[in-house]
Amino acid sequence: MFDWIADTWDGIELWVAQLWFPLQFALVMVVLLPLLRAVAWLIERVVDRLSAWLAPRYRAEPTLWGIEEKERAAGAGGRRPS
Repeated sequence: MFDWIADTWDGIELWVAQLWFPLQFALVMVVLLPLLRAVAWLIERVVDRLSAWLAPRYRAEPTLWGIEEKERAAGAGGRRPS
């Protein structure tokens, strides 16, 4: 089975290597750009989910924008602290 895959790969490689360079470039761009875009999208999704899973559920330190004040106000029934 692996011999068949190796022979097929060698045949495709030889065919592409014998093409005129602009055709090689166009073929690689048509095949690789969508493939690499899909891989980048998949990596982004995995990293987003992993970072959301590993993120702490609370903020230990205050932020620069006062988000914790808004959270305290929302947690106190929507009343603003006086």
